[in-house]
Amino acid sequence: MRKHWIWLASIALALATVMVWPAPQPVSHPYFADLKPGAIENIAHGGGQGHAPPNTLEALKRADEMGADVLEIDLQLTKDGVLILHHDDTLDRITDMKGPIADKTWAALQQADSGYHTVINGQSFRGKGIKIARLEQAFQQFPNRRWVIEIKNDTEVASSRLCQLISRFNETNRVIVASFHHGAMQTFRKVCPEVATAYSGDEVRLFLLASHLRVSRFVQSPGVALQIPTYAAGFDLTNPHFIATAKARGLKVQYWTINDPKEMRTLIGAKADGIMTDYVDQLKQTQEAKRP
Repeated sequence: MRKHWIWLASIALALATVMVWPAPQPVSHPYFADLKPGAIENIAHGGGQGHAPPNTLEALKRADEMGADVLEIDLQLTKDGVLILHHDDTLDRITDMKGPIADKTWAALQQADSGYHTVINGQSFRGKGIKIARLEQAFQQFPNRRWVIEIKNDTEVASSRLCQLISRFNETNRVIVASFHHGAMQTFRKVCPEVATAYSGDEVRLFLLASHLRVSRFVQSPGVALQIPTYAAGFDLTNPHFIATAKARGLKVQYWTINDPKEMRTLIGAKADGIMTDYVDQLKQTQEAKRP
């Protein structure tokens, strides 16, 4: 009986603490300063890879012309320390070259055909002169755009180089940096604290659990955005309570990778803050159809 009362007292104390513990101040960052209330951002996944070879200047150009709000790209690091737009750590799936990118110099990679394996709606991009791009080229060709940049390399070199380029091209308030690597996020935040970041996978899981247990106020906010799928580990991440909890903390909730119009409509109705899609035009049409 005594153990029973101790258990009840512990629960009561925990509940009382939650009720009186002050809610933390919502996070914010200039990256979101110009957004209209309730805006749902159209984020071009892989630079708009449903329209051209992924992570290429051609894909970015088409997504830009279609009206994407944000351009999302992936970064890999070459043998000689150049940050390039590329998802995989090998060349095999996208280009006509093979092997790890980390074993290749920038000069060698200029020979690769980045359209070699891409066919979209019957159109082949092989032999069209589409090359691997450096991050500098993307910043130069698309100035004043907003970006989501995912670090694929869990190294201090990649984080430091990215920070340098963001500063050099005056992109500090136009970039969110993301990574599945928790270590990469910690490293980048250390070397570049002024740039907005998304939660790492580990951080999302902690926040999700805390939200589920109604104790999210005890979890620090290391970033400004949750970039997540709609379902993970048996949890519905479109749950109204989860979204409301995130928004109460000032976090933007951005979902990936959404290519089905029905799912787009569901997320628009759920008040998502952003939708990452391969098909910028499809999402734009869906958004316009949902407007009163």
